[in-house]
Amino acid sequence: MKRVCIVCEGQTEETFVRDVLAPAFYHLNLNLIPEMVETSPGHKGGALKYDRVKRHLRNTLRQNSAPVVTTLFDLYRLDSDFPSFAASQAQPDLSRRLNVLKQALHADVVAEAGCQPERFIPYIQPYEFEALLFSDVPTLTRIEPGWQSATAALAAARAVAESPEHINDRPETKPAAHLERELNNPSYRKRRHGPIAAQKIGLAKIEAECAFFAAWLAQIRELAQP
Repeated sequence: MKRVCIVCEGQTEETFVRDVLAPAFYHLNLNLIPEMVETSPGHKGGALKYDRVKRHLRNTLRQNSAPVVTTLFDLYRLDSDFPSFAASQAQPDLSRRLNVLKQALHADVVAEAGCQPERFIPYIQPYEFEALLFSDVPTLTRIEPGWQSATAALAAARAVAESPEHINDRPETKPAAHLERELNNPSYRKRRHGPIAAQKIGLAKIEAECAFFAAWLAQIRELAQP
């Protein structure tokens, strides 16, 4: 079984990979393993400074046990020290912005690790993990009985965006801000509810709604080819 290491933004993404993504790839003989970057002594995940990310990716790529390494980082509040960050900000659309970031990240990490280029697949999720949950708002709001009254408001936030992944990156209107504002009784908790919601929505629906995410999973699936 081919091992694919997914370096995650935080604990929510780690759980999502473990509980939702990994089981969906077992039949392809791909073993998806999540891990997080150490952000301070004894702590992992969140506040991803690029120097720590680069060091972690380099060290992981140099391990024989991790033939392929990819990332699952949020575009929202991405550290400005990421390669070509300023150039990406000047791009007129989301696709070009992501391409600039991914190409620069790939070149920098491969050069640092001294590995074969195909062993590193950079991915940055627009604009954050919670965007994926807007793929099916009715299913999301059925998770907790007290959430169904928020269906209309969340559906409206989804309707004005080109796709769930285009729900923007302003602090008051990013995907997580909508969920934290509308989902109460109980309050939305990213680490608890995020992976559960993604599992109930299902990868097929998420991929149908989220083209950037779907393209990333397609790259991973290609690793199963002989």
